[in-house]
Amino acid sequence: MSERTKSSLGSILWEIRVIILFYIIGDWLSTAYALPKGQEGNILLSPLIAFSGVYGLLALKLLFLALVVFNIYILNNCRHEIAPYLKEGLKSSVAALGIVLTINNILVGLYDWSFLGSVVAALSS
Repeated sequence: MSERTKSSLGSILWEIRVIILFYIIGDWLSTAYALPKGQEGNILLSPLIAFSGVYGLLALKLLFLALVVFNIYILNNCRHEIAPYLKEGLKSSVAALGIVLTINNILVGLYDWSFLGSVVAALSS
């Protein structure tokens, strides 16, 4: 695969499709679904959602997506030996976070219970 093909926007978006599916779309939709049952648990995002609603959260997620795309582009074109590991670590960690957040939000919406909230409560006591 040539460097140009490897770094095209379409190929990068395909490469991070799990991030887009879970961290961007899944977390945003499940947050919109769960908000009527509770409140945003992230103290940094709570004021943003209170001010601009879930569309402000979507705008922030799209900005984050642009940063991820930029980082993947840089790492695809970096010749350092650690670059592939950094890229895979970035993709894996954000995708895993998206999966966990989406599942947690669905649990809040369905059962009014947050396992992340339970973990935070257990760690703080």
